[in-house]
Amino acid sequence: MRGSEAAHRDAPGRHGDVADRDGVAAGPADTSGSSAAALAPGGALSVPLVLGGLRLDRRLFMAPMAGLTIGPLRRSVRRWGAGLVHTEMISACGIHYGNRRTLDYLRCSPDEHPIGYQIFGADPDIMAAAAAACLQAGADVIDLNMACPVRKVLKTGAGAALLDDASRATAIVTAVSGALAGAAPVTVKVRSGVRAGEIAVLDLAPRLVEAGAAAVTLHPRSAAQLYRGAADHEVTRRLAALLPVPVIASGDIGDAAACRAVLDAGAGGVMLARAALGRPWLFTEILRDVSPPGLQARLQELARFVAEVAAERGERGVGYLRQLWPRFRRSGTLTREQSMALMGAATVSEVTALLTAARHAC
Repeated sequence: MRGSEAAHRDAPGRHGDVADRDGVAAGPADTSGSSAAALAPGGALSVPLVLGGLRLDRRLFMAPMAGLTIGPLRRSVRRWGAGLVHTEMISACGIHYGNRRTLDYLRCSPDEHPIGYQIFGADPDIMAAAAAACLQAGADVIDLNMACPVRKVLKTGAGAALLDDASRATAIVTAVSGALAGAAPVTVKVRSGVRAGEIAVLDLAPRLVEAGAAAVTLHPRSAAQLYRGAADHEVTRRLAALLPVPVIASGDIGDAAACRAVLDAGAGGVMLARAALGRPWLFTEILRDVSPPGLQARLQELARFVAEVAAERGERGVGYLRQLWPRFRRSGTLTREQSMALMGAATVSEVTALLTAARHAC
């Protein structure tokens, strides 16, 4: 069954006050984000948000990240308060042709809900069929990627290339919305434009909403920038003022002050990405305005995360974890020496032994 106590399906406008299971105060559901901006960051992000028929109890989300947002990571940030998590970016063509590795991305566990499945592609019919498959697999939200700047994606006409093809982009949203028939909201992830200095999204996004998008997530950099330079949240402000649906802010957001800035700019929600890697408790820090948990609690969460990675991926999980050891070092959870030792670990048992030693040493 899709959903959990943190995500409720109902008709918009029929929601009362609730308190969520993590004890974060929640107020009346809102569909625009306008009421949230008047509160402190944690309180504003704890105002429920309605997307179509889906109620989210918190509007601080974890972004989809290729190669990173696997099940264990999604569950980890959910434990610390993420209101919505996302799969890795999934190829619609991979689903269409039954690619085994692609189909593995569709798996999720009950404690990951509410969850968005992000798909990418350039063919409206294939995208629609892929969205239906994701819905069947358990998706609470279908997110359409029109932001990926990677060359191998762009050359297929997918990802950020769709910012240059408004007709195809709107046809995809129309097709996916029609295939889902209201069973799950459709959201779209976009960038400002393809080339440096472009702000194509201001012309495109209203058409995407008219085609059926329930929210738009904006990473205000051009595709050409990749992740260089600063995210320009003046574009976020302009887009939020333009659209009748929530704009979810993404890019260079890593603390309560950055959340405050984009909420003041009119964002209806916030999506964390790289800042939350190695620091899943960042969600609680922002939502409750508290300091990070103690070192023992952080190491306990890390050990649980590693155990889940090992259970899901076996020895292949060691390679996955190597991406994250420097992140846990930056968060102060691991020392330089511990991080270096873990980078050199070749087996799950070596990783487990090193983490056990770290816990005993603190």
